[in-house]
Amino acid sequence: MHKGDVAWIMTATLLVLMMALPGLALFYGGLVRAKNMLSVLMQVMTVFSLNALLFAVYGYSLAFTEGTPFIGSLDKVFLSGVTIDSLADTFTDNVKLPEFAFIAFQATFAGITGALVVGAFAERMKFSAVLIFSVIWFTFCYLPICHMVWGPGGYLLEDGALDFAGGTVVHINAGIAGLVGAYMVGKRIGFGRESMAPHSLTLTMVGASLLWVGWFGFNAGSNLEATSGAALAFINTLFATAAAV
Repeated sequence: MHKGDVAWIMTATLLVLMMALPGLALFYGGLVRAKNMLSVLMQVMTVFSLNALLFAVYGYSLAFTEGTPFIGSLDKVFLSGVTIDSLADTFTDNVKLPEFAFIAFQATFAGITGALVVGAFAERMKFSAVLIFSVIWFTFCYLPICHMVWGPGGYLLEDGALDFAGGTVVHINAGIAGLVGAYMVGKRIGFGRESMAPHSLTLTMVGASLLWVGWFGFNAGSNLEATSGAALAFINTLFATAAAV
């Protein structure tokens, strides 16, 4: 275990947290009407927090312990057995991280994935319904996919799937959930008959900028070590985003 790797993964965790709060919240909040802005901000914040807590309660155990090819076990419910001396694997043999640091990093991934879905049906779901949906989706969609792609003995991992920074676990997963959710909920009331201009594109710009900064932790942090692999992800994140702009 190297102090530089530990410091980097904790820094990356904070950057991913910043992506959601306030980055994603401001990005979505600026796109909705003024009357719904606070609701969207609270949905992003609450869903992120809820998923992060559920990850600690049972999510980490189901996603990152050995079980079946499709889901893990309940051996580490409530982080049972995880101590200050527990270590987690990286991509390099004999290089470890404190398991607490790895759990925190993965908890931010779980949190922001749920928060991403919120934007697909913004302004169209009650707050309580969003929370109920988030718990069900996190348990029966996010955790199985996470285990199959990243967990020990996961079905897709054993079949050769490579997901360096959440292309499958986070983005395909959240994208499909958002598509289905938007289809099921339907159009906004008054769509096509009244103006639904964004509340503040300035806030959306600020949110997008924070997301860009946070992506350095999301992508380069997924290397789990402060090595040349992290540097490659870092520079790709810089230039690819700049080119997209």
